Amino acid sequence: MLVGLYGGTFDPVHSGHLHAAQAAREELDLSSVHLILSARPGHRSAPASDTTHRWQMLKLACAASPGLIADDSELRRSGLSYTIDTLIEWTRLHPDALPCWIMGQDAFATLPSWHRWLELMQWCNIIVLRRPGDERLEPEDVQYLCQQHEVDEMDAQKIGQVYRVHRPMLEVSATDIRERLKKGEPVKNLLADPVYSYIKQHHLYEYSEKAI
Repeated sequence: MLVGLYGGTFDPVHSGHLHAAQAAREELDLSSVHLILSARPGHRSAPASDTTHRWQMLKLACAASPGLIADDSELRRSGLSYTIDTLIEWTRLHPDALPCWIMGQDAFATLPSWHRWLELMQWCNIIVLRRPGDERLEPEDVQYLCQQHEVDEMDAQKIGQVYRVHRPMLEVSATDIRERLKKGEPVKNLLADPVYSYIKQHHLYEYSEKAI
C-alpha cells in the first residue's frame, strides 16, 4: 500500500498545498496523503506563525479534503525535524505501508543539503511536484540520483523510486499570502474556507479587515 507523506511548515496551509497533495494521490493511486507539520525545521528559518496555529489550520484544511490526513509526527518528537528521522519512525509505526515522500521541484534540487540525504531512498519513494516555469538545472548529485532511481511508472510494491508528477502545480506561495495579509489584499480564494476563517479569527499574519 502506497501512502503519501508531504512535509512542510504550512505557514499557512493553502490551496497550492492541497492541490499538490490531491494531484499526487490521484495520479499514483495513493491510499492517502499525510500532511506532516514540520515543527522545528533544520534547514530553514523559523515559521512566522507558532506551531499551535499552524497545526490547527492544517487540521481544518485536511478535514475538508478527502484523502488528506493532518499528521503531527514531528510535533510529538523532540529535536530538529529531519525528514530521515520522520521516515524511520513513520515506517516503524506503519509496517504495512510504503511511504512516498512528496516534495516540490525546488526542494528536490536542494536534496544534497538535507540531513543524511543519501539514506532517503532506503526508506521511501520520492515524488517530485513540477513547479510552473521552474527549469532550474539540478545539481550533479541529484542528476546521478535520478539516473539510478527515476521511473516513468511507479511500482506499487517497491520503495527507492523517484517519480515526477505530470500535472502542473498551482502558482500559490505562503510567503505571498502572508504579504497580502499584511497589506490588506485579497487572499480568500487562496485558502480553504475554514483556514481563512481561522486566520481572520486569530488575526494571524497581521490580518487586516480589508483582506476579504
